Amino acid sequence: MFGLVRKLLSFRLLGMSTDFLAIGSDSGRLVILEFDTAKNRFVKIIQETYGKTGTRRIVPGEYLAADPKGRALMVGAIER
Repeated sequence: MFGLVRKLLSFRLLGMSTDFLAIGSDSGRLVILEFDTAKNRFVKIIQETYGKTGTRRIVPGEYLAADPKGRALMVGAIER
């Protein structure tokens, strides 16, 4: 990975037995990864671009929060 990881969060969806990894990076993307035990590596499930200006106060990704029951994942910026 070429970039800075701003926030890293593990969460589990409701009713599932596997954990997922949510990563907010300085490139303005939110990536959700799942570990594949057969291949012994992380597999990208979702990659969403939410800002293209890098690490700034108005670009979301500085704060990640997940509901303990796996119902929601929230992304926030420092400002706005």
